[in-house]
Amino acid sequence: MRKRPMCLACLGFMLVLVLLRIAGVPLGTPFSDPKYEKQAQQGSRVWIAGTIETYEKKSSSSGYVLRGEGSKGKLYVLAKRDDLPVGAAVRVYGTVKKPERPRNPGMFDEKVYYEGKNCAFYVISEREEITDAGKWNIGEALRLARKRCCAVLKEMMSDEDAGVLSAMLLGERSELGEETYLAYQQSGLLHLVSVSGMHLMLLGMAFRRLLMVLHLPKVPASLAAAAAMVLYGMFTGSGTATVRAVVMFAVRMGAVAAGRTYDSISALSLAAILMLAEKPGYLEQSGFWLSFGAVTAISGIYPILAAGKEEQKRRGEKTISEKLLAKGKEAVLLYLSLQLVLLPLQAWYYYEIPLFALLPNLAAGCVMTAVLLPGAAGLLIGLVSTAAGRIVLLPACVMLAFLRQMTNIVAGIPGNLWICGQPQMWQMVLYGGILLGLLLVLDGRKRKREAENPGRMKKRIEARKEWIFSGVVLCSALVLLFWRPEEAFSITALDVGQGDALVVESGSFVMLNDGGSSSVSAVGEKRILPYLKQRGIGRLDAVVVTHPDADHTNGILELLEQIGAGKTALRIRHLFLPAWMKGSEKENPFILAAQKAGIMVEYLKKGDKIHAGELTVEVLHPGAGEDYTGEENAGSVVLQLSCGACRALLTGDLEGSGEEKVMAAAGRCQILKVAHHGSRNSTSEAFLNRIQPQISLISCAWPGRYGHPHQELLERLCTCQSHIYGTPVDGAVTVRLKGKRLLVRGYRSNMEFPVSQTGKSSGISGNAEYALPE
Repeated sequence: MRKRPMCLACLGFMLVLVLLRIAGVPLGTPFSDPKYEKQAQQGSRVWIAGTIETYEKKSSSSGYVLRGEGSKGKLYVLAKRDDLPVGAAVRVYGTVKKPERPRNPGMFDEKVYYEGKNCAFYVISEREEITDAGKWNIGEALRLARKRCCAVLKEMMSDEDAGVLSAMLLGERSELGEETYLAYQQSGLLHLVSVSGMHLMLLGMAFRRLLMVLHLPKVPASLAAAAAMVLYGMFTGSGTATVRAVVMFAVRMGAVAAGRTYDSISALSLAAILMLAEKPGYLEQSGFWLSFGAVTAISGIYPILAAGKEEQKRRGEKTISEKLLAKGKEAVLLYLSLQLVLLPLQAWYYYEIPLFALLPNLAAGCVMTAVLLPGAAGLLIGLVSTAAGRIVLLPACVMLAFLRQMTNIVAGIPGNLWICGQPQMWQMVLYGGILLGLLLVLDGRKRKREAENPGRMKKRIEARKEWIFSGVVLCSALVLLFWRPEEAFSITALDVGQGDALVVESGSFVMLNDGGSSSVSAVGEKRILPYLKQRGIGRLDAVVVTHPDADHTNGILELLEQIGAGKTALRIRHLFLPAWMKGSEKENPFILAAQKAGIMVEYLKKGDKIHAGELTVEVLHPGAGEDYTGEENAGSVVLQLSCGACRALLTGDLEGSGEEKVMAAAGRCQILKVAHHGSRNSTSEAFLNRIQPQISLISCAWPGRYGHPHQELLERLCTCQSHIYGTPVDGAVTVRLKGKRLLVRGYRSNMEFPVSQTGKSSGISGNAEYALPE
């Protein structure tokens, strides 16, 4: 470390940024124009004028960074048109929105994403007009060149291969098909379909070698290669990994030109300082940590685990088979080094890990040169002659076919994708401390062994002991990292907008009660599934549909479809429908989706029970033989959950005659999921007097088309002294049983009070009642 002051400077700079962030200093926060703030609050459609600064193609739209006219602020425009020139003055008609932090654990962070593009607002555009095409600029020239290159690749290759090569060489992931993207993701090779440091280094060194073959001296060739890669980085969109790789490559070529020694850790540190100085928000982006973590593993950890100098010197004396074995060992150690750093980062950001990624990554490392170099050469030649380009691209096509078969095979292995959940921060810190300590010990012993130069047999014995010791320590660290404590009993009301989705956990048993929304699109994929993955829930023992309304079921249907298509590692054991739906048309979508997913469908009626450890789930409604066709809300499945002294009542959209029947069967409870999103037509005064809930959970959207929750309902809850928690205010709300206490945590609140068999609170810290917006 004393020989690497740049590394110390980087660590110090990062620590300062983290402390300033904790202190609330708005470092790197994009300018928030009050004009756009007001338009976002109003939610109405408006015309916005400005100048296009950058462009990126997305799978279903085009993204433009727009500098507002007469404003310091920038907006990110999601447009249907893909032909707006960079540098052009435009008018955009659409809705201005302000990015929000997640309202559920695991949910996509809009704020971090758009701040990473230096935009405080985004616009969902419905119409775009060009008022001034502007003058020639390098940004527009690069956009057109990238568009032309994508088109040429499609002329010379199949759409699937062209999409993969466009992602690898041009950074255009939008050209990837959904199935291809999923196969690469599930096989642990998603890093290949982007412009990574490995790609840039291969292309940069190949270009330098070509210049030297053309008799250009080493120094000019190195500087020209560095300049070419800077331009290439701009051409591919300047992604996080690309910028890091460009800086490191430029430093390497500068060292060659100056006749100095290149140190990858120091170059990496310089890249981090430069990038964070320009945009401190990188600290919150997964791409930054994954890119820098991978290079840290290669440059910092692998040299410690790899063979010593004496072992490397003896390689010249080995046979071919021994050399191949040594190369294989090096590849495995390199992969191990990468995983020691990337596994916790993958768990933290993505909550799932491909378990059989070793062989695909080793194989990909062997063939990537045969993909990238012929791919780049074929693309350049194809710009002149597509026929000649096709010939040059043949090796790349063969290797891409090999990668396609390999990814499909690995992605199809049962149990390949493990939903591990997100570690807590203390687990990440402790794992990092254990790993750092182990590496320091191994590095010290390695240096001592090289200095003493003991006999060959003694070296082998010491090495064997070190590997056993390291294996035990690493296994312990990984167990600690992936340890997930089971809940004694908890209920989480997810924020799904105007809809319901409740997750019940008790020991290893997990149940989803409803899952849908009428105000949030793709609620299953974007809100329910991310939460389950973040919690490390890979299996739902029961999914209960209380009634067939879309705002309670469309997310469940999404999950079933994803499971049936093999798009998720989540599994569902039982799907439960209300008994009165059996044989009706409204059960058909669930039957078909469940059959494709291989899930058993069962029907619930009054008196049915599910026992899971200390938890008992009892069905209070509907009764056998009752028909609620045409009045589905009244026929909602009502569940009473019992765990120790705690009772909870989940009511769906219960109202009218159904509520009257439940009132006769239900007793007092601590937790009530308020029926029908807080409608005035549900949860009557008589019903509340009967069950006397301590905690009332309301799931709805605000503002919403129905005005939920209604004021009359809120007044009834206040009259019975129930503490109200609503997803519009608190985000996802979790009620957790801890011993003899209930802990209530909202994504934006944190209260706790004891469980009382009488249903009354004996004490509360802070403000127990959360008034919802009127």
